[in-house]
Amino acid sequence: MGADLFSIGRSSLRTSKKSLATTSHNIANANTEGYSRQVATAETNTPIQSGKNVFGSGVNIKNVKRVHDRLVEKKLNHSITENSYHKERSTQLSSVEQIFNEINSDGMNKILNRFFNSFRELSNQPENEVVRTLVRDNADIVTKDFKRLSNEIINVRDRIHSQLQGSVDDINALSKNVSDLNREITRLENMGGETGDLRDQRDTAIRSLSEYMPINTYEDGNKQYVVNIVGGGSLVAGGTVNKLIATTVGDDNVGSYKGEERVEIRFEANRGSIISEKLNTGTLGAMLQTRNDEIQVLRGQLDEMAHGLVHVTNAIHRRGYVNKKIPTDEQGNIVNNPSMGKITNINFFKEPLDLSQASLNLDLSDEVKADLNNIATGLEPNAPGDNRIAIAISKIQHEKMLGGGSKTFEETFLQSVGKIGLSTSKSKINEEQSKGILAQAKSMKESLSGVSLDEEATSMVKYQQAYEASAKMIRVADEMFDSVIGMIR
Repeated sequence: MGADLFSIGRSSLRTSKKSLATTSHNIANANTEGYSRQVATAETNTPIQSGKNVFGSGVNIKNVKRVHDRLVEKKLNHSITENSYHKERSTQLSSVEQIFNEINSDGMNKILNRFFNSFRELSNQPENEVVRTLVRDNADIVTKDFKRLSNEIINVRDRIHSQLQGSVDDINALSKNVSDLNREITRLENMGGETGDLRDQRDTAIRSLSEYMPINTYEDGNKQYVVNIVGGGSLVAGGTVNKLIATTVGDDNVGSYKGEERVEIRFEANRGSIISEKLNTGTLGAMLQTRNDEIQVLRGQLDEMAHGLVHVTNAIHRRGYVNKKIPTDEQGNIVNNPSMGKITNINFFKEPLDLSQASLNLDLSDEVKADLNNIATGLEPNAPGDNRIAIAISKIQHEKMLGGGSKTFEETFLQSVGKIGLSTSKSKINEEQSKGILAQAKSMKESLSGVSLDEEATSMVKYQQAYEASAKMIRVADEMFDSVIGMIR
């Protein structure tokens, strides 16, 4: 009997000690990000049969399990992905919106208005050199602002491109971390070890991955932990990583940009498979959408405006004559004088100008730069009061020249700016809503898996008392065993 009591006492001591250690571990990690509360589960040892009687043989720890719910974790990851998408969209669109901010400076719309107004003023004073200077200066400001807008858009595009590359590197590093944890968890479990902390680390890595893209996780038939990009393929399978790469490809169908590069995300091992279209949420999805869609459309519209301005202005300006005394014969026909240079068919803006990157290459013609008198105002030579060219150019402002003849320059610009502003406002509203949903998911996760110091303190007292009782049982068994030995002696 003494030996049986010793065995039962020892098993009770071991169980109480392990339970105390688990409780202490919970308390120590109460403020550790991503930690899931652990519970030591006890079970009775296999009973011993002696004759017709069956005797209990004590207790042992069946396992130490972390408190975890796959559905709660899945909801949390989904909420992280959605919030990250709207947060990144709001950030990127705000930076684009700032490019067109006209609150503290003269924006494109005001600059174009001044340009056309200067031609109206020139129509009233065709011979005034000061007004001609004003026309050329305002035109020069127009070219510079087109270039400024285009360059700033390119800077935002390149910055997002750099961020995309950095994000892909982070994703690959996180994926490798998950695969390493997969191997270690499998090794420990095969040895009968505890893996709760490693699984928490893996879940933390998965949550970090969820910030970048929509993912789901599961264990396959071979007990391998698999991380999938939703609709895109396997990122991690057990100890294997399928790395991602960010590549640039030409796209002939984006705005006015033939061969303009788009960023696409692919698997390194299968470069022919583009998964970017599956990344419709998460920070990757937000950056790809802003970089490949909004920015490309803006650049296309900006180029359309620049190209249209040059094409229409030059078409009218070429019909006019320079503001100089042009020699004619007795019948009024112009006498060719090579020393005078060109007297008509002069471009106001430099041509040829391709539609692609027109806003970057927009410039005044060399003739207008060289001589103010090359700015044509009249349709007839030697007609100082003729202002028909100047009037026709000033009317371009209100003509529907763009969008297949459906929009004016002002309407095109304001529509582009308004669309970006609307998208930015919408993204900020969605960010706030997704932030609330994420907070709710985190609260649900914390209520299930978080550590309550009050509950752990209560458990510690319980296990401490059980440990003391087990020790006392061993002392009693020892005393009984000594008494038996004494009786035999």
